[in-house]
Parts: sequence; C-alpha cells; structure tokens
Amino acid sequence: MSLSDARWTRAFAALPARWRTVALLAPLLILDGVVFLVPMGYLFRLSLAERTTGGAFVEGSWSLSGYEYVAETPLVHEIFAFTMGFAVLVTALAVAVAVAYAYAAWRATGWWRTALLAGAVLSLFTTIVVKLFAVVLVFSPRGVLNDLLVGAGVLTEPLLLVDNPVGAVIAQLYIVVPYAVLAVYAVLSTLDDHLAEAARDLGADGPAVFREVVVPHARPGVAVAAVISFTWSVGAYPAPLLVGSGSEQTNAILVSQLLLAEFDWPAAAALAVVTVAVVLAALLAGLWRLDDGGELLG
Repeated sequence: MSLSDARWTRAFAALPARWRTVALLAPLLILDGVVFLVPMGYLFRLSLAERTTGGAFVEGSWSLSGYEYVAETPLVHEIFAFTMGFAVLVTALAVAVAVAYAYAAWRATGWWRTALLAGAVLSLFTTIVVKLFAVVLVFSPRGVLNDLLVGAGVLTEPLLLVDNPVGAVIAQLYIVVPYAVLAVYAVLSTLDDHLAEAARDLGADGPAVFREVVVPHARPGVAVAAVISFTWSVGAYPAPLLVGSGSEQTNAILVSQLLLAEFDWPAAAALAVVTVAVVLAALLAGLWRLDDGGELLG
C-alpha cells in the first residue's frame, strides 16, 4: 500500500459512521442518478409538453394534454386494465411455479440439484427472442407438446396455446420465472435442514412442513419474486406482441405506437410516467410489507 493510500484509509476510518455510509453509497447514487433519474426527469418533462399534429411535441411548451389523453381515452383505460390484470396473473403463476421449483431444487441433492439450478440459470443466458421462438415451437398447434399429446391419444385435436391470451401468458412466464426461481431459492438455501427434520420428528407430515416451516422462511424471497415478476409484466412488450393474437395490447405496446406511429410523444411519455408510478407504488408496497427482519408482516 502506498503512502497516499494509507492516508486515504486513515481519513476514511476517521469519518463518523454515518458519513462512511454516505461515502460508500455515493458511487451507487451517482450511477442511479445518471442512468435513472436523469432519463426519468426528461421523460417527465416531455410528458408536460403540448401535443401537436405538426410534430412530435411543441418544444418549450407546458401542458397537461398528455395526461388528459391518458385520463380521457377509453382505449387507454382498456389497455391499462388489461396490462394490470395480465401482470397480476403472470405474477401469481410465476410465484407459484418459482416456489415449487425452488423447493424441489432445495430438497434435491447432488447432480439433481445442479441440473435444476442450471436449468434456471442457463435460461437467463438465452435472449428473449429465442425464448419466444421456443414457446412457439413447443406450444403451437403443430408444436412438440401438441404432437406428443395427440400422438399419445390424450387429445383428439391440438390445443390452441399461441396467438391468444394463453400464449402471451406462457411467453411472459418463460421470461420472468427464472428470476423468480433464483429469488426464492436464494432464501430457501439459508433454511437449516434440521428445522424441517425437527418438524417431522414432532409429527408433521410433508405438506405441514412445507406450510409451517418452508413457506414462512421463504416469504422474503417470494416477495422479491413477486416484485420482479410484476415489474417485468407491467412493462411486457415482446411476449404479448409476438406470441399473443395482436389484441393483447399492453401499456408498452401502446407507448411504442404513440411514439413511432402517431408521433404523439407527450401522450406516450404521460402513459409511461403513469406506468412507472404504478410500478414504484408496487415496489413501495412490497417494501412496506417487509419488516426489519426481512419477513413479511402478518
């Protein structure tokens, strides 16, 4: 260590604990400000510009016309309601799948655990377009799943699982479930196996151990998985656009249309700001439900 490094170390150690925390957080706060606050500030300013048919927006103007469009247009209300319902449904399904998958990985040993975790991790290395193409290959009427079910005599005709709301939900699950699985497993991995064994010794069966021991311990991971799934699903764009029927429009799709097709930037920015506000409200609600110990409040 050089003399200057030693001086900086002594100076940092001499700071009060509060200022040491501020110094450590400063780089992260600066990064957040550059990559989030500055773009969001510009987006908010753009949402307050005057709408015009002669261009994207009236530069230097101030107006609430973008928010009036969001508040007064029935189509926006329908799309917003569909987006929220879509996000809630995907979140519920993703959390259920994540809890079951993470529990199976936690209970597994040896190469079984490695294989289950590798399946979740490797999925993160696959691009969204490839994932959605896989959804079409597996779930289309001439896809792998329908060919197996029809060939085995389980079905007499293929199921329609793509180009409809079901396809949009399945595709979005392909995107968010791996993140939810890792969030739940990260918490379950800290659970002492002896607690489950003690519950069995006291007479609890498998479902009771899962309900009374595993689920309470996994609640923080479930909360994180829910927040991640909801945030991704509120901003869903490729899944409903590419695997849905075209009528499953979300806020993100509408924002894209307003920006690129109608050149109505204030309305698009206003809808984006409202969507971000809903996501932030969900995040704050999730944090509020967490106590200092990291467990969900009852």
